[in-house]
Amino acid sequence: MAEAKKPFLWVIRKDNHNDEEDAAAVKKLVAAAAMDGAGGMAVEWCDQPRVLSHPSVGCFVTHCGWNSTLESVACGVPVVAAPQYSDQGTNAWLVERMGVGVRAAVRGQDGVLEAEELRRCVDAVMSEATAARAAAWKDEAAAAVADGGGSERSLNEFVRRISTTTD
Repeated sequence: MAEAKKPFLWVIRKDNHNDEEDAAAVKKLVAAAAMDGAGGMAVEWCDQPRVLSHPSVGCFVTHCGWNSTLESVACGVPVVAAPQYSDQGTNAWLVERMGVGVRAAVRGQDGVLEAEELRRCVDAVMSEATAARAAAWKDEAAAAVADGGGSERSLNEFVRRISTTTD
């Protein structure tokens, strides 16, 4: 992230550290980034929707779990997708298809996202065009969950159909 020359918030959960050596290495990387003028900050937890809804957030580097994907769309934040497991690849595809993000290419079998690729992806999603598409999807998401929106209509139709008995 430091190479992207953008301020960043890095959430590194304690359960993602394999040992004390991992924890020390992460602290060293973050300290170096902060001293390099990139403005890096690392925390063990954050209120993700609250952070994503802050107007200073320019993009979200994420594994593309379903909750993270929905939260980024609902907040209008472009995405750098770095999927690892399960539905994350499909969600990354969806983010690209919607035009609100890019999928980062990872290195071979170990799945490492290299600095140059991350910088390329951050630069790509922080364009005005991507921000405009993300804002448009944010509006669509808000309309869908509003009173009388598509989400409510679909739920009501579902309830109507399962409540109807057939012989």
